[in-house]
Parts: sequence; structure tokens; C-alpha cells
Amino acid sequence: MQKRGGGAIVNVSSVAAFRVGSGVSDAYTAAKTGVLGITRTLAVEYGPSQIRVNCIVPGPIETPLVESIPEDRRAAFGSLVPLGRWGRPEEIANMALFLASDASSFCTGQTFVVDGGYLAS
Repeated sequence: MQKRGGGAIVNVSSVAAFRVGSGVSDAYTAAKTGVLGITRTLAVEYGPSQIRVNCIVPGPIETPLVESIPEDRRAAFGSLVPLGRWGRPEEIANMALFLASDASSFCTGQTFVVDGGYLAS
């Protein structure tokens, strides 16, 4: 990226970096919080090379992994989301596309939460 004159890096963390809940290990929370820190560090370090570094923080997203969670627990967690539903993978992908594109050319070192309002509640 430095040789090309710039680019974009999109990291992915989790709402667990901001809100610890039952069933989330300390190691997972620490790792996801670390992603936020390295995002800011790299943004400052590589900004002069026109390399932008940002982070997406997904909330509850309907993926095959969560299909193993009992429906009552999934519904209970979904009820904590002000938009009243789990997110879809393509909603995270849309944010990644925005951050990788020139449309976000003045964004770096930022955290973009895509959680249906979960952290706001």
C-alpha cells in the first residue's frame, strides 16, 4: 500500500469490546478491545502514507454460527436491539465497502458501530 500511494484497511471487532455480558470470555473481550487500539495506532502510523485504517464493530448478526443458539436466547438478545432484530451479514459488508472506498477518504482511526442501536440502549 505504501508503494501504491495509499489504501484502506478495515478491521473488525465486536460490541463485546464495549459491553461485557455473560458467556463472553475475558480473552475474547480483551482481543476485541485490542483491535480498537491497533486500529487507532496504525491509523496514526500509516496516515502519512495515505493508508486509512478503520474498524467495524458489529452487534448481533444472523450468521450460521448463531444458529446453534437456542431460539429463546436469540430472541431475548434481539429484544435488546432498539431496531428490534438481529443484523444481516450484508449490512456489515456494506459498511466494509464504504470504508474501503473513496467515499470514506477522510476517515481514519475510527470505530464504526453497526449494531441496530444495541450499544445505545
